[in-house]
Amino acid sequence: MGIKEKAVDTYRTFIPQFWVVISLELFERGAYYGIMGYFAYHLKFNLGISPSTFGIMFAVLLFLLYFVPIISASLARKIGYKTILTGAFLLMIPSYFIMTFARSEYAFFPLILLWGIGAGAFKPMVSATIAHVTEKKHRNLAYSIYYLTINWGSAIAMFMIGVLIPKHFAALVFTIGGILIVINLLITIFLYRNPIEKDPTEKISTAFVNMGRVLSDRKFAILLLIYSGFFFIFSSMHTFLPVYMEDFGLTRWPITNTSLMGVINPITIVSLGPFLSKVADKHESLRLMITGMAVFSIGLALLGLFPAWYTLWIGIVIFSIGEFLTHPNFISYVSKIAPEEKVALYMGYAFLPSAAGNVFGSAFGGFIYEKVAINMEAPKMFWAIYVGIGLLTIGNFLLYNRFMVDREKRAVVIKKDLFTFRWSFLGVWAVIPLIVLAGISLGTTDYVGGGEGDDEKYVYDLRSVTISYSGTLSEGRTDTHELLISEENVRWVNITLSWSDEPDQTFLLRTFENQPDLFEISFTPCNATEISADGANGENGDGELFLSHNYDIEPDHTNGTGIHTIAVTLVDVGDYQSRFDPPISLPGRPSDTGNSYDVQVTYLHLVKVEKEGTQTSEV
Repeated sequence: MGIKEKAVDTYRTFIPQFWVVISLELFERGAYYGIMGYFAYHLKFNLGISPSTFGIMFAVLLFLLYFVPIISASLARKIGYKTILTGAFLLMIPSYFIMTFARSEYAFFPLILLWGIGAGAFKPMVSATIAHVTEKKHRNLAYSIYYLTINWGSAIAMFMIGVLIPKHFAALVFTIGGILIVINLLITIFLYRNPIEKDPTEKISTAFVNMGRVLSDRKFAILLLIYSGFFFIFSSMHTFLPVYMEDFGLTRWPITNTSLMGVINPITIVSLGPFLSKVADKHESLRLMITGMAVFSIGLALLGLFPAWYTLWIGIVIFSIGEFLTHPNFISYVSKIAPEEKVALYMGYAFLPSAAGNVFGSAFGGFIYEKVAINMEAPKMFWAIYVGIGLLTIGNFLLYNRFMVDREKRAVVIKKDLFTFRWSFLGVWAVIPLIVLAGISLGTTDYVGGGEGDDEKYVYDLRSVTISYSGTLSEGRTDTHELLISEENVRWVNITLSWSDEPDQTFLLRTFENQPDLFEISFTPCNATEISADGANGENGDGELFLSHNYDIEPDHTNGTGIHTIAVTLVDVGDYQSRFDPPISLPGRPSDTGNSYDVQVTYLHLVKVEKEGTQTSEV
């Protein structure tokens, strides 16, 4: 059977509703991972938000992504899957579109709440629908397609965004995400059908009651706590890895941006997944899970302790393999050690470590990344801490399997070998101080804040650009001008508004004095709040207002790149007045109907150039 025939046969294996939800997963994951490819970079380099702050933002988002499914899964049975999907998309669409224009952490936090609730509500809907619309004999194939869809959605979105959208216009990824979710909303409205009948008797509190039952099992609660260590280090993949590669100059070529680098992970999984699955079938779950965590830690150690563009690429491939080996086999491990009568219940809450690990990993990691990696220029130490937590988790699993799993279950789970030596966990833990020592002894790495990492070869030259606007206004009217700054590394924007009022006039031996004109000018940066000034001209008729906005941030940033708005308003036209004004205006009295103005904008930006003695070309 040829490839075309196999594809047609696979398509016909499932009913149309399966392909409907697969489409929903493809577009939603494309939106989510497309944004994640640039999100951390955009927050730090385009908006100047500190790692400790956006680490908390990621923690809030990830908490909602894994907590809300507890509620939405039960609520879907009560009010219908289609209702939950529609509501989820109606929350995500405005949050994505509005985030395009958000410029501070205060603007992002409420939008992240909407995003997290919407994405969390969506999360269990597709996998649950697949379970209802596929036959048991085709279930493995169905979930294989589902898993591949996640990775293909991620890879395609990040590749297209990385190629088409420059880093300093990364805010556009939110718009693209919003468009993809609009497509999902239309698919849901017109094509999706509830896979099961609604059950109005379903109680939402049941979800929390069941979670309490699961966590009351002390052994299982400890297992979940231990496994959260893996997701603690896993959280670094989207939260800190994108900014790390920019902060320390590990992108080999300008085209190799964070979004394109993010493609390596899903492509590795899609490419090697079938082969790794065959290997996994021949080994026990605990062995594969521990091996996967070890491989993941090796990948982090390689890209973190030996920073270079090629070790970064190789490290991502290695930890992607580790990711694939770890999580599926944890699910399998849970199914083997859970009490027979509670297997389904335990499996339903096996995602809790993802919530705890991602939340604490992002929040704690943001603080450590800022203090250690950036301020101390010690990224090797930062990654050594994460690798150490990975080794701690591996040792904890060996300890758990040795002393807390029933002997008969332990014999089923894994055969006696290196992994089951009585004190093998101590050997793993003994490596932790060596990793930390390596992180310290390997020295510091120059923080370049997104540059190429070759400070000895380049210097920054301050350049000036001047743009002028002019116009004529009547009283109470406003002119608005858009200032597009396409350069990076903007340091200052200085704006001068000037005008000349008409002179006094004499008519029929009477002198009419022209009163001062009152102007107002406002400047709205692309990433900050509005500033303004107002004032009137002096007795000589000349007036001037001045505004200045300073981007006090490290080089290699795009915080001032974008569209800025300048508004000029003639608030009050000073009328002509004489020393003696009769109650009735006499013919010939002069009038002041408006005034002309000039605006001069000068912005200064840094340009990286090669030092004298090498070349003089701009970079």
